[in-house]
Amino acid sequence: MKHRKILIMSNIAIIAYYAAFLLWAELSQPGEGESVVMHAYSGFLALINPFTIGAYLLGIVALLNLKYCRRKAYRITFFLLYCIVAACTLVAVMGMTHWWELLMYVPHLIILILAMILVSHRIGSKVKS
Repeated sequence: MKHRKILIMSNIAIIAYYAAFLLWAELSQPGEGESVVMHAYSGFLALINPFTIGAYLLGIVALLNLKYCRRKAYRITFFLLYCIVAACTLVAVMGMTHWWELLMYVPHLIILILAMILVSHRIGSKVKS
């Protein structure tokens, strides 16, 4: 029961995070010649945008869903959404000039490895029973 409450709260929080950010980006009016994306990612929001911290948080929520959620649709949906966001962060890697800047992608690799482990354990437990 405790895991269910944590799972529900984390799902609501991550959906609210993405909805708030997308709503803010839609409602903000960029200056002349400035794109909405560049305006949204300037200043403090550059640190908490959906393709950095938001992607890591979505990955953690996807792992929680893979571990504790009973409904297959939720598990698949959250993991696919995470994979889409993780793939979008690859675009950020293309503009990097130093090799050490690739370290921002390490959390995604860790999340993907943990997801494979969780799915293999879930499949293994179904085969045994």
